[in-house]
Amino acid sequence: MRSSARARRYRPLIWLVSALLVLGAGAAAGDPAAADRTDTGTYGVPGLDYTYRAFVPAGLPEHPALLVMIHGCRTTAEQQQRANLLDPLARRAGFVVLYVDGTPLHRLQDRCWSGLLTPALESRTTGDAAAIAAMTRAAAERYGADPHRIYALGMSSGAFETALLGAYFPDLFAAVGLHSGAAFGHGVLGCVGPALPGATTEQLAAQAFSAQGGHRRVVPTIAMRGDADTTVSAECGEQAVEQWRATANLILAAQGGADRIRPEPTAFRDGVVPGGHRYTVRTWDAPGAPCPVLQAWTVHGMGHFWSGGADEPDLAEFTDPRGPSASAAAWAFFSRVERTADGFSCRPPDTVG
Repeated sequence: MRSSARARRYRPLIWLVSALLVLGAGAAAGDPAAADRTDTGTYGVPGLDYTYRAFVPAGLPEHPALLVMIHGCRTTAEQQQRANLLDPLARRAGFVVLYVDGTPLHRLQDRCWSGLLTPALESRTTGDAAAIAAMTRAAAERYGADPHRIYALGMSSGAFETALLGAYFPDLFAAVGLHSGAAFGHGVLGCVGPALPGATTEQLAAQAFSAQGGHRRVVPTIAMRGDADTTVSAECGEQAVEQWRATANLILAAQGGADRIRPEPTAFRDGVVPGGHRYTVRTWDAPGAPCPVLQAWTVHGMGHFWSGGADEPDLAEFTDPRGPSASAAAWAFFSRVERTADGFSCRPPDTVG
């Protein structure tokens, strides 16, 4: 009887403790999830500091992909981050975006990268190419990125720079994307302004092949441009596509393969953005690979803009929202590519768009 009375006496206290435990569990379950964030940092070279921004979505996988975005002239990393709408895509697909920026010296050259102005001074150990590669490696280590799934994407002068990265650092970048850019090593002369004679496509292809050195491998490439672009000539845009096809064939030959990437696309399709631009997509498959090795997007009637960017008044100088999303196109291409020691392997299509 005494034990039963004691149990009845403490029963309300037990109920109270149980209720508090339940409420506590509910509060823990209802805690706000970790938020997306943008980290900032610097990379120093003698006398100068490069800067960068990294968009890190909440809930990343253990070893996420890393996409390096390289802005164009008269643009900052912060503007490019707002303009190209890569962040929402990275949030849905679960990858990190590294937006690299220049040094105070770049402000004196209209924020253009040296891949446009002085490509001959770039290499694995010098210039903007070496600095961007160093920032990429630092970000990959910080965020635990999958080393086989690191990609570079550039706009305008950033695309000129990205073409250098694809040749100098094939051991770092699995694939590259060139928006409104040119072939490897083809700088401002002959591409921006008056058409001037320059190196042939075959010469540039051979130079890119040589630049890869002992890290030689086929680097899948996506190229995008507007056919009403009056800043970077159409000839230079088309030369970029042909140069990477020719470079890939030089690599395939050096590796002893009998097959080559043919001049004619293996797939061709037209599309239209509702209320916006028409576009054409040409795709080249690599021998024996179930995913594309080269893809070219031409947006009809679009000028020198990021295709499908943000519809914000202060970004109107940089984007054309009426075009197909260059960010979505680039990620669809990149997401299938995984770097290997002597080439690439193909992942299943990423259904996130």
